[in-house]
Amino acid sequence: MSNPFRAEVVCATPLPQSATFIALHNDYSEDFCPATSLDEKQCGEIAIKRLLANKRGHFGPAEHAHLTLMIQMDHNTMVQLRTHRVGVSFDVQSMRYTGERIERVARGELPVEEVFYVRPAGVYTDREGGSYQWSEQQIARLRTLATNAALDYADLRAEGVSEEHARYVLPTSYFQNVVLTGNIRSWFHLLDVRCKSDAQVEIRWVMELVLGHIRDWIPEVCNWYEKNRLHRAILAP
Repeated sequence: MSNPFRAEVVCATPLPQSATFIALHNDYSEDFCPATSLDEKQCGEIAIKRLLANKRGHFGPAEHAHLTLMIQMDHNTMVQLRTHRVGVSFDVQSMRYTGERIERVARGELPVEEVFYVRPAGVYTDREGGSYQWSEQQIARLRTLATNAALDYADLRAEGVSEEHARYVLPTSYFQNVVLTGNIRSWFHLLDVRCKSDAQVEIRWVMELVLGHIRDWIPEVCNWYEKNRLHRAILAP
């Protein structure tokens, strides 16, 4: 099953493991050391050894490097992510100013699935662990509901109703773009709470994308995280 969401890097601290090393080195250095001759890989390995390994859990120096991502997901998944963040800054695409894509669905200029999310067909589990089949027939029904909601929205806008008023006819399945900024510690906290096996499948898809970008950004530290913490719901202190 392909991931229905998107995530791209906006900007990032260019040498995040070096920044972490310099911060931890500062804590016990007699000298003024705003730089290091060590390379990024060495800095990551030292950060693991002195901060993270053997359950030391000293995450303070890991707050100096920041990663900013833009993620596209449905509104409900976005709310889950925002609810469980610690130290992550959010800017969410406003539905007071960005309803044009809804009207384009109503005019037949955009496919409904580009604007509204519908869970792919398959077998899913509920909160009690029971399983159920989600069929193509049910998917078609939700697409029709979303299309009709877009038509109602467009009609209200044509009548002069404001965007923030007209949006009340929409289901909460519309895609929303979100910009998130967090440091290493706060990104690990999000991964801890939202990669659990019992987390909703959509939020796990989002975190798979996030993890991929973190892996590229801090490869040594992320490799340690994946081996020692991922899927274990050990909250970053």
